Amino acid sequence: MVNLAQDKRIPEKESEQAKHNLNRLNDRLFKYIFASEQHKENLIRFLNDVLNDPDRVIADIEYIDREIDPPIIDGKLIHFDVRAKTIDGRIFHVEVQIADENDFLKRGLFYTCSSYTTQLTIGKRYYELKEVVFVGVLNFKIFDDKHGVFHSIHKLLDVENHKCYCPDLEMHFLEIPKLRELSKSPDKMTGLERMLTYMGTVGGTEKLSQVAEYDTDIKRILSLEEKFIQNPETWVGYLRRERAQVDWEHYVEARESDAYDKGKMETAANFLSMGVDETTISKATGLSLEEIQKLRK
Repeated sequence: MVNLAQDKRIPEKESEQAKHNLNRLNDRLFKYIFASEQHKENLIRFLNDVLNDPDRVIADIEYIDREIDPPIIDGKLIHFDVRAKTIDGRIFHVEVQIADENDFLKRGLFYTCSSYTTQLTIGKRYYELKEVVFVGVLNFKIFDDKHGVFHSIHKLLDVENHKCYCPDLEMHFLEIPKLRELSKSPDKMTGLERMLTYMGTVGGTEKLSQVAEYDTDIKRILSLEEKFIQNPETWVGYLRRERAQVDWEHYVEARESDAYDKGKMETAANFLSMGVDETTISKATGLSLEEIQKLRK
């Protein structure tokens, strides 16, 4: 039997290492667990944990198109990680973000509003609009001033009495790094905390095993991971996605480094035009005397 990982030019060593350090926020694995029709009970469990409201319990869902055509000519195509609708018409979508690109709040709002405004076609009435709930799973901190709070909920509120008169738009932001700062035993965790502990492998594999022993849903999800890993097609997709993420991170680092070096050169050039001596410029910018002399020429 041909080893597909080797056949697709992915080293066996890389494959084995990945199994021991599984990234559960990997796009391919996350969608296998939470965006597959045969595994939809996982998404239902997660969304009910997020809502944590007995009056809004989700009994069943259907997955809907993860892409929305732009409502305007030359508009931006919208692509969701997970998008589903409940029996009563509520729309939920989940977006996983690994790195902070400084625009996630705007992107989340854009996605939420798009799901809301594209519900109506000609002839439909505004009262037919259904609630839209956006859930962002973040592997970085986005609200630095909210210490110890990993779950933030945003709604439209009256500025005077803070009441929500229009509950149709709701955004949840889950900051996994903040959860890593907490230390709880599985029996002291909420359902959402246990689910995020799984997603972020918070506390390592040993802590995850403890959570799985306490939470049967997490235990079942871990068994699904075994099937994912053993399937050559899904596993190679996972490895390729991991490699693409590493390549992107290297690109961003290089771009930032180039911008930083360019800034130092511009600063040195300004100093030279002001008549500042080369030794002082070297100390101020970190450039060598040789680099400054070349710049002067």
